[in-house]
Amino acid sequence: MTPVRASERKLGETVRTMPVGTGLAEGLRALPEAGFVVVLVPEDIGVRGNGGRPGAAHLAQAALRRLLAMQDNAFLRGASIVVAGEVAVQDLMQQAIGLDASRPADLTRLHALTAEVDARVSAVVAEIAREGRRVILFGGGHENAFGLLAGLHNALGAPLACVNLDAHADLRADAGRHSGNPFSKAIEAGHLDAYAMIGLHESYLNEHMATRIAGADRLHATTLDAVLRGERTVREACEKALAFVGQRPCSLEVDLDVVAGMSASAASPSGLSADETRRCVCALAAGMDARALHICEGIPGEGDASGAGKLAALIACDFIKAVQGRRA
Repeated sequence: MTPVRASERKLGETVRTMPVGTGLAEGLRALPEAGFVVVLVPEDIGVRGNGGRPGAAHLAQAALRRLLAMQDNAFLRGASIVVAGEVAVQDLMQQAIGLDASRPADLTRLHALTAEVDARVSAVVAEIAREGRRVILFGGGHENAFGLLAGLHNALGAPLACVNLDAHADLRADAGRHSGNPFSKAIEAGHLDAYAMIGLHESYLNEHMATRIAGADRLHATTLDAVLRGERTVREACEKALAFVGQRPCSLEVDLDVVAGMSASAASPSGLSADETRRCVCALAAGMDARALHICEGIPGEGDASGAGKLAALIACDFIKAVQGRRA
């Protein structure tokens, strides 16, 4: 997967991979220097179950390819990264073929398949977190935030905080599991204790979510509209989010639909710029006890034509460097 060039060394030539014939935990113990574990979740079943545009299942491979093509240099060494592989979801993707969310029976089936994805993601994340490593999850749909938070909670024994860069709150109250309710379901299950959002579009917050955010101690939001009105800068939004989550173990979420013009499951011409998003990731990862990064919902297109994979890879590098700087 790595394009090799003479006199250069790419991350794909230096990242660690799992030793042959070992389990996940055993393999990580053989790689003590690799503090960041890349996991792919190539599915978008929950997006379909939420009536969204499919295609995010292709983000994970595009992001990994872009990451491996980057330089191993003094800014970032591949030895700090281990590529663990994919969560096994292809059988579930096969079962989702032909299901139509507009048909009640099919919708119920999509929700059940998403719940199975939850269980598989949670099991993998928990095993990695128990080894003291940080997870970089390339999705996939935003439904995988639930499995990530559940796995971290299972491993750490305490509920998580989360900061989410997203155009949508994903706090829907409806039954079933899909990409629109990972955080409401995580709060209900006790996995999530403090949830901060940056970049929400006020026009897409339903009345229930808007009321809930305004009245809940465990929820905090800075909307994109508030930034555009000049009520708060993006930097101030990050500072407020960091103060809100404190030093609790935290997951950092980046739904690529927060980026203006990005091809995503719910794309928009308005949003944060790619550079603003990256600045947020740098500031947030440096200021929190970040245990995981989850990048999701981008649709790369043929050869990563939309740039979603490349942006995801850049964000992953920003995250790793910020966390390493925090520990230095």
